[in-house]
Amino acid sequence: MKDRHTAMHARALPSQPHHLQRKHAVLLVVGVLLLHLWLLAGAPVWLAPDSGKPLRTQALVTRQIEVAAPRAPQVPQPVRPAPAKPAPTATAEEAPAEAGANNQAVKFDDLGQDLTAPVGLPARSAAAVDLPPYKRAGSEGLTEVTAFKAPDSALLKYQVQGQAKGFNYWASAELLWLQDDKDYEARLEVSAFLLGSRVQISKGILGAEGIMPTRFGDKTRSELAAHFQRNKGIISFSANSPDAPLLKGAQDRLSVVLQLSSLLAADPTRFPAGTMLSFQTVSQREAEVWQFLVEKEEMLQLPFGEISAIKLNRKPRREFDQHIELWFAPTLGYLPVRLRITNANGDFVDQLLNKVEKPRP
Repeated sequence: MKDRHTAMHARALPSQPHHLQRKHAVLLVVGVLLLHLWLLAGAPVWLAPDSGKPLRTQALVTRQIEVAAPRAPQVPQPVRPAPAKPAPTATAEEAPAEAGANNQAVKFDDLGQDLTAPVGLPARSAAAVDLPPYKRAGSEGLTEVTAFKAPDSALLKYQVQGQAKGFNYWASAELLWLQDDKDYEARLEVSAFLLGSRVQISKGILGAEGIMPTRFGDKTRSELAAHFQRNKGIISFSANSPDAPLLKGAQDRLSVVLQLSSLLAADPTRFPAGTMLSFQTVSQREAEVWQFLVEKEEMLQLPFGEISAIKLNRKPRREFDQHIELWFAPTLGYLPVRLRITNANGDFVDQLLNKVEKPRP
């Protein structure tokens, strides 16, 4: 009975016409189109321009971009290191101020100059030295020996005072002079407490040129020597310095003092004040011309006593030359009674005669 009732109800519901279904489909399509139109026209979209602002067309602008031509590769120039500045050297005035910082021992050089601070000088040729216009005894500026009288053998003792690197010192010195009318030997030794000693020895012959040295030695810790090779006409040095030409009347730094003594003793009237005596003078490293100006006779107060002496003066001519002053006493056969040497930096040594003795046989 239930099944029959259901069937009856189904028959009671009318079926929908086909034209209504088509109408509904058309309405659905129209609604979808309207929705799309609204979305495209009125809805705010981030790709669209702002609402209310009309769309504007813009002209298309074009630019021409120029591409630069590639540059040639640049090779960097090598960097040259800047030249190193030379280390500052102490001047003659600064040397004493720096002495306190120098812990090296002071040694004699040139009878007072410090060996630990030598000044390098180029080798010099004595023949190339220009001579000032003084009255000269001899041709070519060198003193000729026309009269000669070597002093008798003697032992001279000196009191020494000096200054080295700002340090004042006192010392003693002995000059031993030996000659037998044929050969000679001169030996000068300066010694001081804490300073050590220095010895210079000159050996040679007595001949036509007066004192003619064959060897000169200078020794502090080690000896350097100069050799007078008369058969070759040269002077050679153990310090590997270049050979020097041997000039007539050449002397070494010690024999030149005795040569001056010998010339004055032979004929003092030949050398009045104002006369210039010139000799090639040899050290342990080089040879140069030394010039001595004869000055007036002076009265000296020495440890030996008061004595009159003729002064000869070698003044410096270049930056590092030494100033050398010598005094010769006529009453002692023109032996040297005082010797004073002053270096360019102010250091000096002053030898004052204290005693004269006969040397032991």
